Amino acid sequence: MDAASVVSETYTEESDTAVYIDSKQAAWDPEKELLQSAVVGSIAKQCIRQGVFSRDDTRFQSIIERYGSKCPGLRADMVERRIEEFAKRSSNNNNVSLSAGLNSLGGDVMALPLSNEQDDAEEQSPSGCRSSFKSKCKENGGFNLLTYTFLLLFFAILMFIISIISTHMDYNRAPYRNWALAGGVTSTSAEFRARGPQSDDNLRREFVVSPNSNLGIKKDQILNVPVSYTDFSNEEHFVKKLRLDSLEPLTTYYYAITWPQVVPNSVTVVDDNIGSFKTPAPEGSRMNFTVALGSCSLTGSRSQIFQSILELEPQLFINLGDFHYEDLVTLDINERLEAYDKVMGSSSQRSLYMRTIFSYIWDDHDWLANNDDGSNIDAGNVAKQGYSLGIPHYNLGPIETQTSTDEGTAAKYQAFTIGTVRFIILDLRSESRKSTASYGGKVYSDEQKEWLFSELSQADYYDYVVLASSRPWTSPDKIGSDGWGGFVSDRDELSSFIASTIGAGPKNLFVISGDNHMVAFDDGSSTDYSGQSEFPGGFPLLHSGPLSNYGPGGAKNIFKPREHRFTEGCMAVSSELNYQFSTIEFDLPQDTAESGCLRIKGYKEGSSSDNIIFEKELCGEIMRDGSAEQDTCKMKSFTAPTAAMLLVALILTMVPGMLILYFLGRNRWVLALSYFGIGILFYGITIAASVVGALCFGERAKALDVSAVLLCQTAIGLAFVYIAIRRYCSSQYGKKDIAVPEKIAAVSGEDDSAKESVFALANDGFKNLEEKKQTEIEVQPNESEEIEVIL
Repeated sequence: MDAASVVSETYTEESDTAVYIDSKQAAWDPEKELLQSAVVGSIAKQCIRQGVFSRDDTRFQSIIERYGSKCPGLRADMVERRIEEFAKRSSNNNNVSLSAGLNSLGGDVMALPLSNEQDDAEEQSPSGCRSSFKSKCKENGGFNLLTYTFLLLFFAILMFIISIISTHMDYNRAPYRNWALAGGVTSTSAEFRARGPQSDDNLRREFVVSPNSNLGIKKDQILNVPVSYTDFSNEEHFVKKLRLDSLEPLTTYYYAITWPQVVPNSVTVVDDNIGSFKTPAPEGSRMNFTVALGSCSLTGSRSQIFQSILELEPQLFINLGDFHYEDLVTLDINERLEAYDKVMGSSSQRSLYMRTIFSYIWDDHDWLANNDDGSNIDAGNVAKQGYSLGIPHYNLGPIETQTSTDEGTAAKYQAFTIGTVRFIILDLRSESRKSTASYGGKVYSDEQKEWLFSELSQADYYDYVVLASSRPWTSPDKIGSDGWGGFVSDRDELSSFIASTIGAGPKNLFVISGDNHMVAFDDGSSTDYSGQSEFPGGFPLLHSGPLSNYGPGGAKNIFKPREHRFTEGCMAVSSELNYQFSTIEFDLPQDTAESGCLRIKGYKEGSSSDNIIFEKELCGEIMRDGSAEQDTCKMKSFTAPTAAMLLVALILTMVPGMLILYFLGRNRWVLALSYFGIGILFYGITIAASVVGALCFGERAKALDVSAVLLCQTAIGLAFVYIAIRRYCSSQYGKKDIAVPEKIAAVSGEDDSAKESVFALANDGFKNLEEKKQTEIEVQPNESEEIEVIL
């Protein structure tokens, strides 16, 4: 617009708008007034963003001068009046100060400095903080970075709650009484343990054993012992140790804690806990039977894997250690017994242990604590006394060899025979001492070693000899290692003895092992440490576990799984809970001298044929020469479903930032990075919440539960961010529905692109929106600003 076009201008109080009078038409032009009002409104908003509220501010005059050359007729009082109008519209009463009123405006007019100390106090008041917080949450229609954070926090809290509920449902942590166990069973004898009540409830209880499943028939009862609260001495610690020596071979017996008879020939069994077992054939008589074995069960696990074992009807169940994970280094024997109470509080475990011949030897977590040896004499003696009180067992080696006369404090190694199969159970904790740089370590005492060598030298008398080791046999040589690799001298010596006796003779040794959380098998290639080649020194080895636990190393080995030495195996998932066990079926012909066979099976999460993860048959001589290079295997970190969900969730965590950059441009990289950072942060917080929730009960979190929640969290979070972007773009760029003239009066020197810019600027002023990309206005708060208005 050149100077010749403008003759005069008139300013009205009502409109705050300069009215141009064209020299040619000498008339008021409403379209130009509309344009001028829009420009003044936009400039006023820029002043507010910079905290400029009156002409007394030196920055105010510089803004007027900056845009005055591009907006003819622009005066300071016009902009000042428009600022005051904005303040009046935003306030709900006449007592709100100018700056406080401006602070309540929408858009990015936020955190403006207050005009005086009174306003400052108002802003810091609780009600002011709440108001500010609410306004923050309402920005962009409630879809913003703050509410995104609260959304992810909700999922972290939800994960914590789910973890607590799941753990509470999956594990028993309350001590349970009224249980009984049968163990140390031979063809003619058995030992029992009956646990008494915790308090005096004035109810009579009796422990009954009978060959009749109806325990109430008095004439069939072969044992009836009172086990009420007052029937225990202090030394018994509410556990009755009982023994029967007049049983019949191949006979099923039933036992339970019962209430007194009310009706003749009937009893009420406490909590329906009826136990049973079948005596084996006389020693030396062949028989077919099944042994189930496993190790490493988190305390009180209610997993159905124990019921699955029972469905296979094993005659004997061998627990190879880590019966619980209480890690008790205590001098209180009641705490030791209470750990057994927690295990027996699981109905699925209780059913299994009460309905088989129960054999058990500890490992580290149920001995004292993780990887502990026998150097803590006092706590070790309490542990041994607790074992003798709470666990029925076979005759102990130290008692039979008369190297100890105190069963309570004696080491717990023992041996027994079922038919023509000899079982040797080692105690590799209570007498062990860890190796150091200056000491080779001892995995057992000289007395236990002598007893073991004596047992192995009699292998010729049996079809098979089964040696139970709670420590992993094939662990690499390493000083201080918890496996046999930390006791190199003892392992080499034992291996040489095996090769020179059993290897040179019947070749019928089979080793079972626990502690390492997996099912694995070695055919003998990796088990020979004898260093000789004259006799076969490699024996087959079955590693069985975990009954209910993570794989070896747990989450520590997610990215670098450990290597293990087996010809077949590493069957477990290191970073997820596994439910696994194994069985050995002894098929021994009874009418001929023909060699028998072992059928070995590994199961996962059930007992059907679909749950078999490993199967092997061995017949006749089962030992072989070891190989110079041991076979190795590695296990998976996650199952496919869990890995897929975790990966997809991680990818979805990154997408919101990418969407922001794509739709809003690279200049919003800080916002994109904020969404990405918060997403990754809560990805980790949700995982931590699951772990903490499970630890409330001293147990482990479920990786599958965590991955499912993370997938929901990130998917909903992505949808949230997408809606936020849509709302922002819609409010910023999507609407131009204010009625304005389609054409702006011609201005000298204007072209079409200039008119479009003016049209967009007018829209901006009337709708009170933020700066638009369609205009030539570029504003960044607290930075030097320049409004480019093309006229």
